[in-house]
Amino acid sequence: MELTVYWAGPLFSQAERSWNRTCVRILSKRGYRVILPQDEAKPFVRTDGLDGLGIAEHCCQQVIACHVMVAIVDGPDPDSGTSLEVGIRIGYMLALGKQRKIICVRTDFRGSEDGHLNAMFNLADRVVYVPSFNEDPTHLIDVIENAIKQLT
Repeated sequence: MELTVYWAGPLFSQAERSWNRTCVRILSKRGYRVILPQDEAKPFVRTDGLDGLGIAEHCCQQVIACHVMVAIVDGPDPDSGTSLEVGIRIGYMLALGKQRKIICVRTDFRGSEDGHLNAMFNLADRVVYVPSFNEDPTHLIDVIENAIKQLT
């Protein structure tokens, strides 16, 4: 069975989008089906604007349907969309009494604003930390893949 991984993370800057794509490409080459929200949003970009509701509903369905979520929680305060996606999966899986299968990934060597991740991230199954001093995305994906294998 091919595992589906939802890659949640900031996706608004060119650097974020490029980094997401690099990591997802490596994970995909290892046999995972990876849902990348920046690609999932493309059908909802119209000449007259963005269908935000359509994007949100579609991504919410993907968050619920995936086998494992990888959530990038870098920065002094993790991205609000990523945080919401994590919250949706936690709430849905808890309501069903199922394992959440969420891996939070932190590469940012700075502490968060309060020195810790928000306490709600304790409901994730794993928080992995690979400081950005090691800029090799393959090493990061090795760590993420190991966490995926432990959860599945």
